[in-house]
Amino acid sequence: MASARHTRSKGSHRGRNALVIGGGIVGGLLIAAGIVMAINWPKASLSSSYTSLGKLTTSGAHQRVLNVAGSVGQQPIPVELQDGEVLPTKDISTGVTTTITVTLQRPSWIAWIAGKTQRLTLTSHTPRARLLDPVAIASSGQSVQSEFSNPVSVVAYSFHSTTKYVKLTKATSHVAIPGSSHSAAGSLQVAAVPDPWETLPAASNMVFFRQTGSTPEAIISPDLNNLSPEATITITLSRPVTKVFGNKLPTISPTVQGADPVKGTWSEPTPYTLTFTPTTGDFWPSESFTMTTPASVAVVSPTGARGATGDTLALSGAPMSMLRLQQVLAQLNYLPVSFTSSTSVASTEAAQVSALQSPPQGTFNWRWTMPTQLTSLWSPGNANVITKGAVMAFEDFNGLNYTNGSGWANNPLLWPTLIKDVISNNVDPHPYAWIQVQKAPLPETLYLWENGSVVLTSPANTGIAGLKTTNGTFPIYLRFKENYMSGTNPNGTTYHDLVHWINYFLGSEAVHGFVRAQYGFPQSLGCVELPVPTAAVVFPQVHIGTLVTVMPSS
Repeated sequence: MASARHTRSKGSHRGRNALVIGGGIVGGLLIAAGIVMAINWPKASLSSSYTSLGKLTTSGAHQRVLNVAGSVGQQPIPVELQDGEVLPTKDISTGVTTTITVTLQRPSWIAWIAGKTQRLTLTSHTPRARLLDPVAIASSGQSVQSEFSNPVSVVAYSFHSTTKYVKLTKATSHVAIPGSSHSAAGSLQVAAVPDPWETLPAASNMVFFRQTGSTPEAIISPDLNNLSPEATITITLSRPVTKVFGNKLPTISPTVQGADPVKGTWSEPTPYTLTFTPTTGDFWPSESFTMTTPASVAVVSPTGARGATGDTLALSGAPMSMLRLQQVLAQLNYLPVSFTSSTSVASTEAAQVSALQSPPQGTFNWRWTMPTQLTSLWSPGNANVITKGAVMAFEDFNGLNYTNGSGWANNPLLWPTLIKDVISNNVDPHPYAWIQVQKAPLPETLYLWENGSVVLTSPANTGIAGLKTTNGTFPIYLRFKENYMSGTNPNGTTYHDLVHWINYFLGSEAVHGFVRAQYGFPQSLGCVELPVPTAAVVFPQVHIGTLVTVMPSS
């Protein structure tokens, strides 16, 4: 029995050895397999990149890219994968937030563990580059350098009405301006992008000078003869402001006595630059100003042309908007038409100034049913005698120096006074009057209209043959209760007559009272004559700017 137990003991020992050896082999294989899997386990990441929308990095076993997608906000953008870089196939703006999504397919041998696909997402911002110094000083004959906040690969320059595009082989923050070595000074527009697939942003203004000349130079913008009411004026000097002007600032004053003073303020955004910012509206249409600088400067145009040297400059407001003028006159009841705006304009100076530059949409409508001799003269947005008469009436009622000639719409005090009346709703309190003179059929007749109705009818006399009263429509421009009229009669004799209730509408032609044996046919020397008592009734019902329409005899 002892021998039998000994035999079983030996067999058991060999079995245990076999199990240990087998387990070791299996364990080694598993370890080896784990090492192989760890080495070849697919890894992928999506990281930010200055030259693309995102960079895809992979390692381990190969993964197939199933899809690459991009968006800006909620809008999808077309993208593609090139050498691991995600690039847009169409230009997109600088400084926008982009989202990139890459979907990968994992190898089948790990799909049951980690899933069939891997999805990577990256949100980032497209790079942008800002012009660092808007003023550049260069030596004579050298190219002017522009410096940007980030390296750029595409730059656009607009100078002398020509735009040049420069694509750099290597992105850089310092770029020479093409052709600038031939210009002594000037102002140009610069735009740049870090990446060639970005859309060029709005251009920045850049001014450059040379380190030559004993007199400091100045480039002033915008066009000083075409200023909008809220125009910001920038003076860029070839030397630091403190060295040219010391601690003094330029002044701007209106040239017309009685005009509102300029109320804006000066600031110094760069050591070479002064900027004037109006409070609201300072530079009204057709208004003129004088800018006085603390020291003499040589003015250079943005194109580089050298102008006058001195310490005074002339400024003027831009031409007015005829459409907005008509809208305001209609709102204040100076016109026989009304205006209904599709968008309301607030009764503030800022809102009114804005509307002056961009008139609101709306419609004009006649306030009353009127004869075609008047309605045919109206034209929205275009200068016409109806608007001229309304302007003259407004200026006369407000104590302004009205103009009857070709410059009737160029009174520098017109717009600030109009806007004040709009804000205070100071409408014309007078009825809208119109004088209509009918030569035919006889008897010649004068009709006085007020607010769309005839309030007076009277026989009248117009000019004889050779001295006929001029046909057409004209505003009354000069009035006297009584005055002497002098001239030469058809027979060569002279006259010097005392005349009453005179309303001049064209040169020496007037509607006035004059004693005649009868009325209703041509017998004057060019004027429209009325019985004196009738002229006395007409006189207080008309005014400067009232239209007189003389209808032809046939």
